[in-house]
Amino acid sequence: MTQALFGTDGVRGTPGRFPLDPATVARLGAALAAEAGAAPRIVIGRDTRESGEEIERLLAGGIRAAGGTPVGVGVLPTPGVAFLSARGFDAGVVISASHNPVPDNGIKILTAGGEKASRRHESRLEARVTAARDGGGAPPGPCPSATDAALADDYVAHLTSVLAGAPAPDGFRIAIDCAHGATSRIAPLVLRRLGIPVVAIHTEPDGRNINVGCGSTEPAALQRTVVEHGCRLGLAFDGDGDRVILVDHRGAIVDGDGVLFVCARHLHAAGRLAANAVVATVMSNIGLELSLQRAGIGMHRCAVGDRNVREEMRRRGVRLGGEQSGHVIFSDRLPTGDGLATGLEVLRVMAESGRDLADLAAGLETFPQRLVNVRVDEQPVLDGVPAVRSAIRAAEARLGERGRVLVRYSGTEPLLRIMIEGPDPATVRELAAGIADCARRHLVREPDSEAQAAK
Repeated sequence: MTQALFGTDGVRGTPGRFPLDPATVARLGAALAAEAGAAPRIVIGRDTRESGEEIERLLAGGIRAAGGTPVGVGVLPTPGVAFLSARGFDAGVVISASHNPVPDNGIKILTAGGEKASRRHESRLEARVTAARDGGGAPPGPCPSATDAALADDYVAHLTSVLAGAPAPDGFRIAIDCAHGATSRIAPLVLRRLGIPVVAIHTEPDGRNINVGCGSTEPAALQRTVVEHGCRLGLAFDGDGDRVILVDHRGAIVDGDGVLFVCARHLHAAGRLAANAVVATVMSNIGLELSLQRAGIGMHRCAVGDRNVREEMRRRGVRLGGEQSGHVIFSDRLPTGDGLATGLEVLRVMAESGRDLADLAAGLETFPQRLVNVRVDEQPVLDGVPAVRSAIRAAEARLGERGRVLVRYSGTEPLLRIMIEGPDPATVRELAAGIADCARRHLVREPDSEAQAAK
């Protein structure tokens, strides 16, 4: 069976192995240039993983072999590359595995409009790569990109414009956790240009420390920093900077659901919420839906993934959408999630309303929710595993209409994600643990003693 090149968020894997082996990466660069038209210019950015530079050279070699010009901008957040892609380039590439562990890396393809490539576009690229491989010819050799680091200044100017016309955020001190990733340089720079005092942590990437014990997936250090330094707001980014988790002045977490709630209500009150609705995914807490309903705001759900969010936003005529994990899209500004821009949008709401984030988010009622990740060896259709199917149906029957059960495989890691939501925390924990135990017995060759659980 032919291995798939693209997953749910571009190409992901271990550098040196398919789909990130040198031949496949080089052929993907050539395929991208061929798809982008005659003599295309393609902008390339990356996060701070040590494997990124070599992957860039391989991609650049393929692009040049197909008649294109690769333009590297060095380390830059995914939304920065998306922003530049829409300004004089025929396509864009981000070399990043986002929030994934250090050994991983990945390749995200962006269109000339700054959007993530569609599934149809990815299928065409995959067909070209397969044809080149089956043709037996040697893959293009690596070469450096033409570099233009100054392009990043355009993205910085775009970010500073988020607060244009807003009251000056006097008295604000912000703490940021850059996860030793792509925002390590640019986030402190933008905030200081805006005249905002900043306390920055985890801004010293060494190629191997991205996301390790920090960032949006592990914000505990940021929570402490906010409280210790008397900050009004904390922002925790992931490795490539397209998502953010917020921390209020008390050190409490405000996730993507909280951001949607705060920003939707503010825009609704000002008569600026397009279609009077937001888009969220099946992972968003049912409390968000109910809280928005009470405010007269609709919510449309879609499958997990920021590309799915964007597609549903376009279909519904909605301009605000996002995920509980911190991907939030303000499509008036950019068609992809941007962690720093999202933080600035929330700062704008705080400045215009004169209220702290804790106060703004207080109206969001959330149901107890439990997420358990089980590392699996294979991913059979769950309906075809009777014991797991029965455990899921039993949990659904027990909760009835008072809760939700969502069990799905991760699109980027070998994980089964189990989410249970309901009014009683003990019941939620019990049901999640029961399904997880069943999954370990039937989907794991050896019991996974390191299964991760998150609230």
